[in-house]
Amino acid sequence: MRYWAFMLLASTGLVACGHVLTETSAQQSQIISTLGPVDFSEKPGLISSKLDQYKVAGFSTGSWVNQQPGQFFKIVKPQHPHAAVVYLYRPDSKWNRQEIIAPSFFLNGKKIPSLISNHYYWIELAEGDYRLSLSRPLAVMHFQKPLVANFSVKAGQHYFLKYEEEQFRGGPNGDADLLRVGPLMQMPTKQALKEIGMTQLKSPGLNYVAEVASDGKVIKSREKIDSGKYKASDDVRLNKPFKVYDPRTW
Repeated sequence: MRYWAFMLLASTGLVACGHVLTETSAQQSQIISTLGPVDFSEKPGLISSKLDQYKVAGFSTGSWVNQQPGQFFKIVKPQHPHAAVVYLYRPDSKWNRQEIIAPSFFLNGKKIPSLISNHYYWIELAEGDYRLSLSRPLAVMHFQKPLVANFSVKAGQHYFLKYEEEQFRGGPNGDADLLRVGPLMQMPTKQALKEIGMTQLKSPGLNYVAEVASDGKVIKSREKIDSGKYKASDDVRLNKPFKVYDPRTW
């Protein structure tokens, strides 16, 4: 009941935002992506998949090691009105809390934060096509064949991607066209808000959007969107309004 009112209002406002991550999209003239390009015409083959599989990259510790708390979920207003917002989240579970090294996430080849137990963050993207790949490393060495998900986002829309290895909560209800690759699945807005509401922001949000000025100059915003240092008192809520004791009521 703690976040019921908030989730009800948020789901009402975003009921039309849980669109399908499609395979094609139009380009925006006002904003561009700061991520590296991906050749989607070239399907993952022997050479390209091996280059993506065998590499040295950073790794992230799981919840068994990383116990850092964070702010509870909030709907994000993007820095640019034509940006799409993709929320990535991983609900809490005993299995997730016992993880030592979390799976690595790469967006268009760029490493982005891993998801640990009870964790969410968001990414602001320009309208267009993207490739998200996931693999579980051995320290900094990546040997596992990655899971690859190609998707597109539309300007001004919100999307929810859940990482769920156990799948005891079930998959997305309703639309069968929602993106799903292994433990990564796109969730309908209403269903996602029921799950993501209690997750915490344990890594900064990311912005991969740049604006093109009238003179052709590219203006980049901050890449990491830090919400400030977390304080537990920020999430304290009173169940009943506080009242000063009145002795005349004796």
